[in-house]
Order: sequence, then structure tokens, then C-alpha cells
Amino acid sequence: MCRFVKWAAVLALFTGCREKVAPAPTLADLHFPVAVIFQKGSVALYSDAAALGTMSIGQLNAVTEPPPLIDSSFAIYRLAKLRSTHNDLWLMANPTGITPVSFTLERLGPSGMDAARELLRARLDAQTWRTDLDEKRRALAAEQTLTGMAGVVRSE
Repeated sequence: MCRFVKWAAVLALFTGCREKVAPAPTLADLHFPVAVIFQKGSVALYSDAAALGTMSIGQLNAVTEPPPLIDSSFAIYRLAKLRSTHNDLWLMANPTGITPVSFTLERLGPSGMDAARELLRARLDAQTWRTDLDEKRRALAAEQTLTGMAGVVRSE
């Protein structure tokens, strides 16, 4: 009996203390519209899952690392394994326009309005050609919605 109790305790130690792994996020977890932040200050808004399933070939070709995605509830994700569903030959023959894409969503660091605002502010600061950066930073700080924040970064 004593031997059984020891084995049960050891078994409980290894099975009961395991951290529960959250399931991978899916498109159903997103609150639309969403903003995808590409390099060099580019921010694209997508109104629904169908729109997010297609992207500009120019933006896709400029991707050097998985771009962050912010949904309307200010949850932040990364578009891992982002790629066109077309092959390289098709992309070379069609260097402009829109292409269907595939990707996997990964949760990215802390979420929330402040974290989203900081990601967008970093993209705004990358727009070094702007002469109105201070004004845009103040406007970004005042915005309370994702579409408003993205609009500040996207406006010319």
C-alpha cells in the first residue's frame, strides 16, 4: 500500500503541475476591423476575415519579419508564416495587385490600448519624411479606437 501511495504521489507531481497551454488563436478570435503594421510605417486596415485573406503584393514582398496585427479589442498578434498562396513564378509574373495569403496567428507580448498605441507610434516615428510628427504623435495619443489610431499613422 505504501508503495502505491508513493507512485501515486510521483505520478501526480508530473501530471498535475503541467501548465495548461492556451490553444493557438484563430481568425474567429479576432475582433474586426484589424490593423496590420508593415515595415517602413505602412499600416493596413482589414474590415473582416475575407479582407485579411488577401494582401497587396508590394506589402507582402517587403515583409522581412512577421508583421504585428492589432484587433479592435487591442489584442496583439503576429502574422507568422505569412506568405502568398501563389507560387514564386506567379508572383514574379504579377508584381503588383492583390494576392491571397496564408498565415498563422501567434499571440504577441502584452496587449491593450497602450501596447497597441506604442506599436503604432513606433511606425509613425519611422516615417522620418513627415514634417508634422509632433502633431501626429499628439493626435495618436488622443485617439481611443483602433481605426482612429491607424488613421493618424496612415494619413499623409
